[in-house]
Amino acid sequence: MATATGQIECEGCGLLQGAPAVGPGESAHCGRCNQRLYHGVANSIDRALALTIAALILLAIANTFLFMVFEFKGRSEANRILTGVVGLWRLGYTPLSLLVGFASIFAPAFYLSGMLLVLVPVKLGRSPGYLGPLFRWLGALRPWSMLEVYLLGAFVAIVKLGQLASIELDLAFYAFAGLILVSTASYASLDARQVWSAIPLPRSPSGGGGARASDAVACSTCGLLSHLPHGAAESARCPRCQGRLHGRKPHSLQRTWALVIAASVLYIPANYYPVLIIEVLGKKEPNTILGGVEELISSGMWEIGTLVFIASIAVPMLKLVGLSLLMISVHWRWNWRPHDRAVLYRVIEYIGRWSMIDMFMTSILVALVQLGALATIDPGVGATCFGAVVVLTMFAASGFDPRLVWDALEESDG
Repeated sequence: MATATGQIECEGCGLLQGAPAVGPGESAHCGRCNQRLYHGVANSIDRALALTIAALILLAIANTFLFMVFEFKGRSEANRILTGVVGLWRLGYTPLSLLVGFASIFAPAFYLSGMLLVLVPVKLGRSPGYLGPLFRWLGALRPWSMLEVYLLGAFVAIVKLGQLASIELDLAFYAFAGLILVSTASYASLDARQVWSAIPLPRSPSGGGGARASDAVACSTCGLLSHLPHGAAESARCPRCQGRLHGRKPHSLQRTWALVIAASVLYIPANYYPVLIIEVLGKKEPNTILGGVEELISSGMWEIGTLVFIASIAVPMLKLVGLSLLMISVHWRWNWRPHDRAVLYRVIEYIGRWSMIDMFMTSILVALVQLGALATIDPGVGATCFGAVVVLTMFAASGFDPRLVWDALEESDG
């Protein structure tokens, strides 16, 4: 198997093109679909390493100290980020507890710790055997690290609780806000090409450089272009990151259809059943997603109500309808507006995680409002269903291969 580093395949449309050099602050974009291929960052490894260490310190503070304190009629309840996860677990909502805990605590911790294990040897000029596979795994993990989404969920919870009693933000809240800024800066400052280029490649066999472009398969993770014998791609692995090589994601349409259908089925009970059950002084009030939006708007907080509506109702609907449209267009080999469909896919892929706002809000409310006969907030069946919808649609978006949109165009041109 021969490899090449002077060319790059766009992961959005599959176009094989040259990889031009870019300076700090500059970006290279695909010549066909205009998707950004990579960008240059000055002192990338040094900056990313320093920011990652700072983020780990803030993460430890955010998960150790109190997050906020809730006071109602002389009773108070304090919580940490982990408190909501434990509360959901004790109430029997195990899947929801695991999802919230993974997205708000464990995924960020694993991601930042893993980045430290990657950046330190690269900074020292070393290339341990785990470097490529670990960096590949971290790329897949990052969308599930939802720090900024959790903060928005906390903001919505504060607004809702502010109608009942007083809220006091504690040290962990401010550390968490700082963590989001620092971790975002760390990600933005990292030029992934510098990590991949630090991994030595195996020597290409003689004659490999004469392989035709039709034999070329680009790694979907690190972008390394490998020239394979015909039929060898199904069992081949990337020599740099050890990811599986294939021209297109195997069974992409079948998997995405299955996930979209399952999410569509669960979307109905997610909106029909309550996500929260609020009890104040013996009076119970089930709260659906739409009911919560109506309550916020009727209370004059239409900005927050609009945010929750977009994240919890409009975004899941857009993902389901948009992915269905993309798959239908691929099935019927449409040549219609491929650029717009490519943009639609990128939007769907980006916004999917923001629907977790309601789940994080639920965990915070459950943790804070457990005041016995005075007031309690428990999760409802709708919360579990909605969490499943978010997970399924995220898997569906990642399972769809956007290059299929452009294949029909190539066939008609060819």
